[in-house]
Amino acid sequence: MAERSYALRPGEKTAGYGEAVKASAMATGGAMTLIRSDTTGGAPWHVHTREDEFFYVVSGRIRVWHGTRVTDLDTDGFVFLPRGEPHAWDVLSAEARVLLMTVPAMLETFLDEFHAATNEEERYVVAARYGVSFLPEDFDPASWTYPD
Repeated sequence: MAERSYALRPGEKTAGYGEAVKASAMATGGAMTLIRSDTTGGAPWHVHTREDEFFYVVSGRIRVWHGTRVTDLDTDGFVFLPRGEPHAWDVLSAEARVLLMTVPAMLETFLDEFHAATNEEERYVVAARYGVSFLPEDFDPASWTYPD
């Protein structure tokens, strides 16, 4: 549990992160992560085992593959991605602003370590440490067996 409430004005940031991280594990007592992502790309097929993930599209257009579904989301679109469900996403517009959230927190520390890794093998080690598995490029979501 977080020790106290906090507010961030435009340009302000949580301790230890850039201004894109609005809620971190440290700031929320591990309750949640919230990151504003201004991006031109997404993420390949992967699955989280420890947290649920949510996307809210502030502007632009993204495509989300989740389970056996494909959903295109425009501004104000939202998707909930429960732990254990494979998903991938990409940006369809020139750029998108997306709020990325996980409950409980972890996304900010995972992404920091993942992007700091210098090669693919290190990235897989980081992902495994956070309970994230990247799936093969030819992954077929219809073949996925959901954990009990």
